[in-house]
Amino acid sequence: MQIGMNHIQTRGNASRVALVGYYGRGNFGDDLMAVLFGFALRQAGVDFTIYRLCREEADRYGFRTTDSARDLLSDARLLLWGGGGLLVPWPRILYALLYPRVSGEYARLIRIAGDLGLRFCALSVGGSGECPPQLTPEYKQDFLNAAEYISVRNPRDIDLLKQNGVPGDYFPDVIWQTLDHFPAPSRGRGTSRIGVDIYLSNLARKRALHFLPLLWNVIRMRPDCEFTFLDSTNRNVRSSRSPGRFIRGGNIRNYQFSDLAADIEFLSSLDLLISSRLHAPMICMGYGVPVLSIFGEKKTALMMENLGMSCYSFGHGQMKALASLLAQKDRLARFLEQFRFPEVDRLRRESYGHQDRLHAILQSQ
Repeated sequence: MQIGMNHIQTRGNASRVALVGYYGRGNFGDDLMAVLFGFALRQAGVDFTIYRLCREEADRYGFRTTDSARDLLSDARLLLWGGGGLLVPWPRILYALLYPRVSGEYARLIRIAGDLGLRFCALSVGGSGECPPQLTPEYKQDFLNAAEYISVRNPRDIDLLKQNGVPGDYFPDVIWQTLDHFPAPSRGRGTSRIGVDIYLSNLARKRALHFLPLLWNVIRMRPDCEFTFLDSTNRNVRSSRSPGRFIRGGNIRNYQFSDLAADIEFLSSLDLLISSRLHAPMICMGYGVPVLSIFGEKKTALMMENLGMSCYSFGHGQMKALASLLAQKDRLARFLEQFRFPEVDRLRRESYGHQDRLHAILQSQ
């Protein structure tokens, strides 16, 4: 699905790139996308700096990073937004409460980039499949207005690009490329390990806190399984918010992310992931780990729908059925054996369309 793919409008060359996203704020998926785009820019032989990627990850992969917008944009010709929910609209007050000062910071960065005459492009970004008249917070609309090209990870977001007159294409999320850069370790046989990737604030917003006692009852009924509560927020940025902090049991573990390679290895070692997130389930499926999505946000529900996997999404009125599935050993084993994975190889191959467009942008004058 494409708009204007035969001619990407340009406003100067792209000899140096400022790579921007929701990086360095503890979000696993966004930091992973920073690294994946860093690999692509390095392969293209382009000089680049990443905005706010945590120093440990940047050093681990040999990337240059800065927390200063001025340093980031100095001598840059292209502002590249790499991955994430740039096109997801948020209520202003809720966004300000959840992510204080972030909106103002990005608005300032975009304003400086515009004043300096940088080109604006975004790759593998997503929305919620909706076409609001104006994206909020305002920095999202400001970027959209300035963009010469955007590739999206959801086909339904093409309509938003058309509405705003921005050339673009749809390709599967760049996150499907993870396996190409982080090979899967051999998986040992032993106690079944179920990952639980849920967080209290999302359950509260969804009015779904009643799921916790149901899950606790399942855990007590399944001493043969190890239940690992994970928090994908980097522990170097913020302490754990996992419900596992408050639940005790001999078959309960806690894991908080801190190192992309180790975290991916952990996800690939699971036998099942239960998650309300977006990217952790995609990575698990890429490594052959079945997933169940519960109370996901709109972008997560859209991802499952696009993959034809809405049958693996659970919401209100389905929690008892989910608990029953998890509690019955033989039934869960059959479910895992019969799990229908998406066409992971095809998704991975097609996702490189984002890099193809990046190369075209870099080579254009």
